[in-house]
Formats: sequence, structure tokens, C-alpha cells
Amino acid sequence: MIKKYWLPAFIAIFVLSLAACEPKDKGFVRVDKNNRYFVFDDVTPYIPIGFNHFVLYRKTEREIDSLLQLYADHGVNYLRIWVGVSADPEIEVGVFDEERLAKIDYIVKKCRENNIYLTICFWNENNLRPDVGFGWDSAKNVYNKTFFPKGTTDSANDLKGVEHKASWEAMKNRYSIFVNRWKHSRAVFMWDLVNDGKKTAEWKEQMYAYVDSLDENDHIIGFQYNTGVDPKGEMDCGSVRVYDYNPAGNDAEMMAQALFSRVLQALSHGDPVYCGEGGMDHINGAAYDLERGFLHMLWGPIAVGAAGNLHSWLSGKKWPELTLQELKWLKNYSDFCHTIDWANFNSKNLNEKLSASDTTVRVYACGDDNEMLIYLMNDDPENEFNPVKVKLNFSPGMVKSPASINWIDIRTGKTLVETYIKDPDQGVDVPEFRDGMFGYLRM
Repeated sequence: MIKKYWLPAFIAIFVLSLAACEPKDKGFVRVDKNNRYFVFDDVTPYIPIGFNHFVLYRKTEREIDSLLQLYADHGVNYLRIWVGVSADPEIEVGVFDEERLAKIDYIVKKCRENNIYLTICFWNENNLRPDVGFGWDSAKNVYNKTFFPKGTTDSANDLKGVEHKASWEAMKNRYSIFVNRWKHSRAVFMWDLVNDGKKTAEWKEQMYAYVDSLDENDHIIGFQYNTGVDPKGEMDCGSVRVYDYNPAGNDAEMMAQALFSRVLQALSHGDPVYCGEGGMDHINGAAYDLERGFLHMLWGPIAVGAAGNLHSWLSGKKWPELTLQELKWLKNYSDFCHTIDWANFNSKNLNEKLSASDTTVRVYACGDDNEMLIYLMNDDPENEFNPVKVKLNFSPGMVKSPASINWIDIRTGKTLVETYIKDPDQGVDVPEFRDGMFGYLRM
């Protein structure tokens, strides 16, 4: 009897094990009901935790498998990839290399299996620059008819707007190929229309409408703004990035403050704000400078009100790969993020409502009536970063008693101490720290 039924039982167990490996179908990622964060169709919260890996398609399938598994094991649920640069599938205007498209298909498929969600960037505006190896004058840009018979123009500026009809129609065709190919994938979080965007307002408005019309699944549409450009509200969410804030070298605190200011600027438009790419300018700087920068821009943005971390390129010569230590820091941060019910966290920025007893410690916070996220950053003017111990002060009436704060080590993600607040007007003692401290307050 045992032998008679072993095969059906084995098949049943095998099928169940395969089903267990399939990612749960939570639907597509949407903007939440408060226009603050992201949720899946089934209202499961989603906070993009990860980084920009713009050249992932250059890897072999075996390398992609290994990397995505490594990332997933470290809490990464988000990657931003480019479709272009030296492996652009558009090999002539309107002609697409199927082998290169299939590589992106493979990445999309494997990300789905690993519960990693993708922003797919359709175009890199650096293609129009004359001073980069893959730029306008590099004989690699298929839109430049100086080098390619099917090119649309001999002026890069014609690709920045909609007036030059040949260029505009060619760009629309390019985007339609990509959207139609991947619009049914649950692994796609967002269409990123342009990297380093310098497009005209008309281009942005019309391309948004065109991509939206192609996609019955209504993926989120974004636009990667340059540092210093107001990340306006014409897309489905704000996207901020930060570079070039290091006049004195690797000043991680100056860099972080620039990022946080950008987040606040984007939040003013009323959309969720996710952090795009960013990095320290001096990759050969001191290891501790890079470490502080990575940690500030990992934990700080969510305390300002952003939906996720900056996608830092801070690993020096390993760029754009992260070090194992950086992946461990991401895992710690990811574990904490899973403790927040982001779908019901209708946070507002509270930076002006908190302060530290030491004015060199910057305080950032966001919250609602029940919870608050707090980040304290030691902006030591001497850059010595000796341990500091400060008191956190609240504006009168903003914290109800009883309340508690879990003080979290930004390197381990572990709670150092839980402080119970009896009298908020007296302030709260913060555990000693060197560079950064994260607090999670609940009322």
C-alpha cells in the first residue's frame, strides 16, 4: 500500500514546494491613500529599500542570479536599472536587438522571483553630452545622423523637446517598445522616463501622458531630476538625488543636509518622495567619511518623510556594487522598516518641532498622531566625532504622555534603549552616539 501511493504523494509535495517558492501576488505598486508612501494592490505597504545598479544587464545570467539572491538575503527589495548606455537595445533608430531585450527580460523575471521591484529607466540624458564616452559625439548615439543614416538629427537639443517631429516620434516609439514589453510584470515598480533629465516641460507632460496611455496596468511614472532642480509634482511621485555638495572634500553631513532639503522641497508638491541616486564626489576619501555618508543617507531620509533610502554610490572603486558591510547595513535598516505600517502612517514633516541641546546636532523628524521617526546627526564642525550625549526637546504639546522612544543603533539596527516619556516638556535624554542616532517614538 505504501508503494502504491508514494508517487502521487511525492508529486503533491513537489507541487506544493514549488508553489511555496512562487512570490505572493500582491499586485502592482501604487501610491497610498495618503499620497505619502507606496502600497501594493492588496494594500501591503511597500518601502523601496535598495540602490541603483544601472549596468546590471552587463552581468551574465549566473552572476545576475547570484547577485539578486545576495541582495534579497540582505533585505533589498528595490533596484533601479537603465536600458541604455553601452548596451542600448536600440541599435538603430527604431531597430531593437532582441538579445539585449531578452537580458532585461531575464532581470525582470529573476527580480520577480526574489521579490525585488524595479525602476526601469528608459533614457539617459547624458547621451546628449559632448564630454562623455557614450555621449552625442561618441559615434555610439544612434539618434545622431552624423554617424547613423537613420539618425533623426544632427543637434542634440532636438531631443530635449517635442518640436523636432522626427526625434519626438522616434522617442515615443522607443518608449512604446519598452512599456509594451514589460507593462504586465508585477516586478516593475516604476517607469523612470529620463535619467539626468533636461527635457522641456512640454516633453515631460506629453511623454507622461503617452506612457500612461500605453499602460493599462497603471505603473507609477517618475522622472529623475538633476541635483538642484526643483523635483516638481507633475509625475506620480517626487524623485530626489544629490551630488556635488562637497566643496571641502567628503563632508558627509553637508551632503546629507542637502539631500534632506531636497526631500522637503519635493514633499511640498504633495506626492510621495523616493530618493534616487547620489554619491560622494571624492571616492578616495577617508573610509569613515564614506561610512557616515552611507549611514546618514540610509536612515535619515525616512525621518524627513521620504519613502526609502538614498540609493548611494559610496563604495569608491567598487561602484556601483555595494560592499558586504554596506549590504549588512541595508539589512539592518530593512528589518526596521518592516516594523512600520507605512500604509497607515500619514506622516508630516516635524523638523521645526524638535531640537537638540547641542546646536551642532541636527534633528530631523516626521510623524502623525501616533508615531514619529527621528534622526539626530552630529555635524561636528571640527570633524572629530567624539561621542556626544544630548537632550532632545519637543515643542509644547506635540507629544502625548505616555509615550516611548526606541533608540536604534544605525550600524546594527538594534534598539540600544527604550526611553519612557513621563513629561515631554522636560525633554528626553538621548543615548551617547558619535555620528548618528535613530529614534522611533510611539504614543
